[in-house]
Amino acid sequence: MVGSFGQHSRIHKERRQRLGTGTEDLGFVYVEYEDIVSLIADGPGVRIPAQVCPIIANIMVGFRSSPNAWIETRVLMSTNQQSPNSPTYTWFSREEMDRRWQAAQARMAERGIDYLLVSQEENFQYFAGSSASLALHQSLTRPSVLLLPASGDPIAITQGGPALEGTSHVSDVRDFHNLLDFPASLILDVLLEKGSTPGRIGAELGQEQRLGMPVGTYLNLVAALPNTEFVDAADIFIGLRMRKSAEELVYMREAAAITGRARQRLFDEIRPGMTEREVVRRMRHLLSDEGADRTGFVILQHDDPGARNQIPIDRVLQPGTVLAIDGGAYVGMYGVDYVRMATLGEASNTHRHVHAAVLEVVEKMKAALKPGIRCCDLFELTLQAIDESGCDHVEPERRGSGRVGHGQGILITEPPSLCATDETVIEPGMVISTEPGLRMGDVQFQWEDVHVVTDDGYEQLTLETSELRELDF
Repeated sequence: MVGSFGQHSRIHKERRQRLGTGTEDLGFVYVEYEDIVSLIADGPGVRIPAQVCPIIANIMVGFRSSPNAWIETRVLMSTNQQSPNSPTYTWFSREEMDRRWQAAQARMAERGIDYLLVSQEENFQYFAGSSASLALHQSLTRPSVLLLPASGDPIAITQGGPALEGTSHVSDVRDFHNLLDFPASLILDVLLEKGSTPGRIGAELGQEQRLGMPVGTYLNLVAALPNTEFVDAADIFIGLRMRKSAEELVYMREAAAITGRARQRLFDEIRPGMTEREVVRRMRHLLSDEGADRTGFVILQHDDPGARNQIPIDRVLQPGTVLAIDGGAYVGMYGVDYVRMATLGEASNTHRHVHAAVLEVVEKMKAALKPGIRCCDLFELTLQAIDESGCDHVEPERRGSGRVGHGQGILITEPPSLCATDETVIEPGMVISTEPGLRMGDVQFQWEDVHVVTDDGYEQLTLETSELRELDF
């Protein structure tokens, strides 16, 4: 054995103490169980050989370091231990990707769908286990499409082949060179290459779905296949992505931990004279410093004009107000976002009352969060708890039409929604945020925590302190 996991992870731990969380590539000829345990115990940020990814994920599902803290590590593949045709750096094991493809194909079979047409960036990432995009949503010039047949592996049509190489288990990648056009003929060639016309194709046409290709290309494809039925497959995309696997949860736990560390550091740095724009910039910097691969969004929750805007403004923080920082980190493709508050100066009695009340509502929501309850029923329970708190709903005019929580994953808001009209039944593996908002006069607290639903309840992913910090200001 070239080295032991324990030896290298201890070295990495010392580096992390000096430089902050990062990743270190460790290559091994083989691995022993004791080394895996040593690796996990040393914490996040260590790359591990591909063949032990499923083992690590399974260990983390059932192994806690204490009653309230998960042992975490990032499940990444190393550069060694790969056959010449295997991807070098992937975020997920081949077993995980097979699970996703086969689960989709089982749902396709139930609906008689011959192909899934995947073009939305987040759906593409889910089925490719990587991204072919040059700049995610910051560039729309080179769209990519993935086609998942009723059996077998998917096919990607993209100019981002080099991005997928070594990072994805999708091996059939078709290149094209058009810059100003994404012709339907490229997709048509794949659909017809087996010698028969597909009878039904599932596309991203429904709830929270967006076509990643030009609409004109999609319409041209529909026109070219007059005997093919194009149907909404939102239920397949949503149904699969709502329930997270052990490997997905690894990244979400780490994202939650990074977010909490960064925000508490930020609260330590808040000073009179700072502007909202400076606060948002600093939060993004600290998220990166704590190990985020990128940031999701960062907003400040308050009532003043221009608040909650993704383009922050140079408004100076005011003493006596609440600084509520909502946002989060991404680790790989997965993000977590949630909010914590601090008062700028000593908290008032109203601040303390609303803070205590919102935490009480959260506890009632968590007590009901378990498999079998419908999202709409949890919503009604939450409204009742808010009424019993003696406070108002944070947005009284939207009391019955808003939501008090939602799914999270590749996007910071995903289905299901805890709202009056979502009848989705909560199932194990779903990642759900509880996000009730309370108000008393000018003081509002919209509290958020994120949980993964278990067989008999939930595990809270967001372990940042729930205290109301009072900052010197």
